[in-house]
Amino acid sequence: MTDDDRKKLQDELFTSRKLEAIGVLAGGIAHDFNNLLFVIMGNINMAQLKIGREHQAQRHLVEAEKACLRAKDLTQKFITFSSGGGLAKCRISLGTLVASIADLVLRGSTTTWEIKGAEDLWDVEVDENQMRQVFTSLIENAGEAMSTGGLISIRTENVVIDGSEPGGIDPGEGRYVKVFIADEGIGIAPENMSSIFDPYFSTKYRGCQKGMGFGLAIAHSVVKKHNGSIKVESLPGRGTTVSVLIPAADLRRQVIPAARPDFTSPRKRILVMEDEEMPRELIEAMLQLLGYEVDTALDGQRAVELYSQSLSSGRNYDAVILDLAVKVGMGGRQAMGKIKLLNPQVRAIVSSGYSTATIMSDIADCGFCDVLKKPYDLEALQLTLDRILS
Repeated sequence: MTDDDRKKLQDELFTSRKLEAIGVLAGGIAHDFNNLLFVIMGNINMAQLKIGREHQAQRHLVEAEKACLRAKDLTQKFITFSSGGGLAKCRISLGTLVASIADLVLRGSTTTWEIKGAEDLWDVEVDENQMRQVFTSLIENAGEAMSTGGLISIRTENVVIDGSEPGGIDPGEGRYVKVFIADEGIGIAPENMSSIFDPYFSTKYRGCQKGMGFGLAIAHSVVKKHNGSIKVESLPGRGTTVSVLIPAADLRRQVIPAARPDFTSPRKRILVMEDEEMPRELIEAMLQLLGYEVDTALDGQRAVELYSQSLSSGRNYDAVILDLAVKVGMGGRQAMGKIKLLNPQVRAIVSSGYSTATIMSDIADCGFCDVLKKPYDLEALQLTLDRILS
């Protein structure tokens, strides 16, 4: 390995460790912020219902609700960037995905683009929404680097890695799909290369939509979560090339969606486990407004006790809503395991503002029927309960 290669390797290791540390912080902030945002959105919904459609305050509540939804989008970016927000994987073609994104992002611009791909391109198993964020950011960056027009070249190919890849961190031996995105833009100055993956680093104008510099940080995080790699090569005045490696799907594996339990008897008794006071009181008020009888528990142990008592009394709960992460005591996943032993047919919903576990995407494997991601509103709560109670 040359001194140049060694320096690149050290830089990439430093970037990975730095982003991992920032990601832990971002995830914690997202969790706490989503709980607060959930309380704000929920109380706005409750106020809208109580004052009536014609009340002069409705306009102000609608604007507040719009601001909450924008804040919700921001926290979702934090979750995507962090090490959490489990991957909801499906089998797709990266070639098809990238082509559709390029057409959507670049259509009507002064930029032209060409796409070349292997006809036998392997499928990948990825979180499609997160991967869409990655390539949308990369193609948008390429277009913005050529404000007066130019050519963006996109190429996809199959790659087999059987040893150390020179000049960077090898994601490991195996089969990969590689995507190249090359532009003819202004390039990146050498002194900025070490900062391009930093959240909110940007050399662009910082308007309300442009120049916020979060796209590459999210791209790096998502690709790493998929056990891939992302590299950027650039020369000032000669353009930039980004290459992304994503593991190919197992040729022998077929993804089969998990079957949903068939529930046919709607009832109105709900158990809620939520450790924080304001969200717990809000959920109780929302459910009561929807016509449900509600019992609440501060942690998983108390939820299991209440569920056991309900079985003994012959007045079983028709649905259970369990918060995934609690600060003290038993969390939702452990509680679900114990409740499942009491009643294998339990109808349970998992709820969280953030999680490092994949449970939020693999809910059926853990016994849950559905998921409520905070912050959610009254309509989302009602629709979710309708799904599992009908």
